[in-house]
Amino acid sequence: MYTAVLRKRRGALGAVAVAAALGLALTGCSSGSGDAPKETPGAAAVEPIDGRPVPTTQEHDEDVRIAMIGFANNPYWVSVESGVTAADEVLDSLGGEVDWIVAGATIDVQTVSNAINAANAQGYDGIGFFIAGEGNCEVVSQLSAEGIKLGAYNTLFDCLEDAGAVVNYAQEQYDAGKMAAEELLKAVGDASGSVGIITSQFTAPGAEQRRKGFIEGLEGSSITVLGEGVEAHDSASETYTAAQNYLQSADDLVAIYATAGGPFGAAEAVAAAGKQDTVKVIGYDLSEENLAAIKDGSMYAAIGQDAFGQGYNVAIQLYNAVVTGKADGPVLQPAESAFVTADNLAEHDPSTQPVGKLGTS
Repeated sequence: MYTAVLRKRRGALGAVAVAAALGLALTGCSSGSGDAPKETPGAAAVEPIDGRPVPTTQEHDEDVRIAMIGFANNPYWVSVESGVTAADEVLDSLGGEVDWIVAGATIDVQTVSNAINAANAQGYDGIGFFIAGEGNCEVVSQLSAEGIKLGAYNTLFDCLEDAGAVVNYAQEQYDAGKMAAEELLKAVGDASGSVGIITSQFTAPGAEQRRKGFIEGLEGSSITVLGEGVEAHDSASETYTAAQNYLQSADDLVAIYATAGGPFGAAEAVAAAGKQDTVKVIGYDLSEENLAAIKDGSMYAAIGQDAFGQGYNVAIQLYNAVVTGKADGPVLQPAESAFVTADNLAEHDPSTQPVGKLGTS
């Protein structure tokens, strides 16, 4: 079942209408008062975030409504929603609003396409979404032909260019996987041993790119991959169990590489086994949980993918495309991938840096 989380400016009746059209159960608002009326242009302006897309100053007669579709199965979504919230605040004084719509916990092509169509039925001018596969390009093509502006995040897909999307902001995930392998080899030096891979699903395109890039990056080295990896469905508890199995079955284990949600589960398993000094855990996202694990030594590194920007950048660029009628730049836009360890944590820790700073999510 979908869950819609709707921003502060949508009235109670509007929220009910959206929930009914999506077939959702409404669980409340993430910030602000859920029943507050929409503010009008001219309210106190919130400045755009440095280094990120800037809203157009071109005037428009009607409010611009942007829907950002996500999920809720691991801490990655907290950062994406934070970016959406920030974009909503920046656009407020410009007559723009951004709604965060949660499409459940299970991610697949059909669920994403259904959520896009449901948002379109509610009259959104622009729709941003987590892309689950090439199959989503079909609905993008259909709605783009009707004048709806669409943008995707998390994984780069060439088909979005031909489908008419205005932006696809995401990490170069295959390259991120290779970087993880290169950094692991630097960390272990001349040591030999094995590494276990924990992924979300083998059908998840982004996680697969990270997995395959990592395997390629280790080719010719003294580090051996144990099988093809195991699935943990973005679950920290499943990741914990998978890591336990690797720890118990491989005496020469030197690392655990987690491609998707819940990598701190592997860090917890390593800490419970007392092997923080010998088994290096590498995961994704600069979440509070992952950074805490780096600080206590149970996780070696986390790779950022600018999850905040996946919400913020896409929302702002969709707003611009609706107002101006054209995209800000190229459709495919690679996001920054910071490799964060205890040595450089201070400059990447979002708790000590300005909100939305590049390299902190």
